[in-house]
Amino acid sequence: MSDPTTSKQFYTTGSDEGILPPVTVVQRKRQRTMRIRVKDDAIIVSGPASVPKRRLLQFAEEKRAWIRSACLRRQEKVQKLAHKKEQAQGTLLLRGHRMNVYDFPVPGLRKPTLEEHEHAIVYRYNPLDHLPVDAIPSENTGMIQSNLFTPHPGTDLVHDFYRRLAKKELAEKFRFWSEQLPFTPSRLSIRNQRTKWGSCSSRGTISLNWRLVKCPSSIMDYIIIHELCHLRHFNHSRAFWDTVRQYYPGVRSAKQWIRNNSDEIFADF
Repeated sequence: MSDPTTSKQFYTTGSDEGILPPVTVVQRKRQRTMRIRVKDDAIIVSGPASVPKRRLLQFAEEKRAWIRSACLRRQEKVQKLAHKKEQAQGTLLLRGHRMNVYDFPVPGLRKPTLEEHEHAIVYRYNPLDHLPVDAIPSENTGMIQSNLFTPHPGTDLVHDFYRRLAKKELAEKFRFWSEQLPFTPSRLSIRNQRTKWGSCSSRGTISLNWRLVKCPSSIMDYIIIHELCHLRHFNHSRAFWDTVRQYYPGVRSAKQWIRNNSDEIFADF
């Protein structure tokens, strides 16, 4: 088992002087090289179990400038994402495009719903569900002021909306590409993967992230083809990528789109 971790606080210097996240040292038996991962709340310095913690901390000291730069880049990314989230209020991302969510109050409705209609998404809800307790009309007032709240569908409802679409649309695409490619998967699973777009098991099960329905159709195709090709090459060798390009020539542009948009999609707004 790994030894207990060691933490150390780093300080920046210069015009943006401040405190960087604490550095945590992790030793792993199977790891062969020293690595640094920058997260929002921590800097993880890891290495083989044979490397002393003192050396790992020294490695972090040597990479102080890089760590500081990486932290600044991460902060900028967080700020940009927050700005995007603010701009995206009242919309949901679907098939690569932002679609407006239109509120449709239904007094007495027992359960809220999200449904796609034409080029928009309709949110049906009971107005009373969105009012604070002190704003619910009493016998004296008998009125609800519409400016007291702005209704928004809850996270669970939004995720359920995406999952329902994913089960239908990803399954249809998966069926199509399974017939086009000479590989035979055992089954398809739609999952809630926090960092992966998809995966292929040694038993031939293809798992796809329901968030793929937020992506353009071409990206859905790319991920499905990518995972199906793992049925022949269970790695990311040159032979694997040659096989993927045989069925999806636009690998480079798909990778670029994913690099540019994955943060927004996995942020779930």
